[in-house]
Amino acid sequence: MAAAMTDDAELLRRYAGDRAEDAFAELVRRHLDLVHSAALRQVGGNPANAADVAQAVFTELARHAGRLTRHPALTGWLYTTTHRMAARHVRGEVRRQRREQEAHVMQELQRDTGPEPDWARLRPVLDAAMHDIGETDRTAVLLRHFEQRPLAEVGSKLGLSENAARMRVERALDKLRTKLAKRGVTSTASALAVALTGQAVTAAPTTLADAITTAAFAATVTTPTFGHLSLMTSTQFKTAGAALLIAAAGTTIALQQLSARRLRAENVELRQRADTAAEDARLARQANTESAEAGARSSQSQPELLRLRGEVGQLRQQLAAARRTSPKTADQPASAPSAASEEKAKEATKQFGLRRLSEAKLLVMGFMLHASSHDGQFPDSLETSASVLRSEKGVGRPGQDFGDPAN
Repeated sequence: MAAAMTDDAELLRRYAGDRAEDAFAELVRRHLDLVHSAALRQVGGNPANAADVAQAVFTELARHAGRLTRHPALTGWLYTTTHRMAARHVRGEVRRQRREQEAHVMQELQRDTGPEPDWARLRPVLDAAMHDIGETDRTAVLLRHFEQRPLAEVGSKLGLSENAARMRVERALDKLRTKLAKRGVTSTASALAVALTGQAVTAAPTTLADAITTAAFAATVTTPTFGHLSLMTSTQFKTAGAALLIAAAGTTIALQQLSARRLRAENVELRQRADTAAEDARLARQANTESAEAGARSSQSQPELLRLRGEVGQLRQQLAAARRTSPKTADQPASAPSAASEEKAKEATKQFGLRRLSEAKLLVMGFMLHASSHDGQFPDSLETSASVLRSEKGVGRPGQDFGDPAN
């Protein structure tokens, strides 16, 4: 019994996870007799209405298969759903006719106090009385007397021992008998058990299972309302449905292609904009870097240039002082050497050497000034160095002040 109940949950998992139609067909085959019998009773014995109710019940099962894998008893859920669908189906005139029929049956039952209930009198009020007792008691009666399962299996499903399951079924049957008595149907518990076991569940039409399986499986895609439920076996309907599905699929593919082309064009445009912005940013960074390097070189060479100019000024003053102290005939031999003249000659030679040294320093200074003003490039001749010095302070003339032996 436990294996059979586990099979229901496994079949539901297969259908909910893999859309296995064979698993759903097995569920329909296993529980159709119970659902159809309950529906047939609740719609006044009309086979067509009972078939519609059964289809609605199994359609609900297909829609909620994923949630129902955790339901403790699928039989109880099917039975309750059948009652709900049948009640919806018999609204209005059908419900009024059933109430009149139940009132007439109860009047006749009040005159009959035999121990065994008449099935013709019990059938119209059985399902309403079943839903007046608690869910656990209702499940116990369903498993034991409707589906005729062993007490061990009933206890396993309800979480009870076999003996506790027997007591639960007896109490539930007694409660059901009390509810039926309020509706005018009196009997003993044993007689009620025999009636339920023998006639509560009868065989449904043999072709109904396949029709319901197909319709319920298709309903999970089209989601029809209860008022428009049908067996959906028409060849024309199936052909029209296939055409609609193909047209819808073609429209969806076309829309997806248009969207993909538009997205690709937008991506190309965005990439072009990004490349342009990146190039502009690179050029701006390069210009900023070059400007910063030029400013750094200028700031670094400015103190050195000022220092060299100061030294040029000092050397120019020393050179001018040497010219004033050196005699015109310092480099001519004396006709009558004397100690004083020799001393003067030595002094003149010394001053001449200092003068040449100063001139050499000035030339070096000219080289350095030229290099500091031309990014480290030295002049290619002494004349260029002298011209740098002349441009700074106006010192000397080419061939006279710098390196001229005549001087």
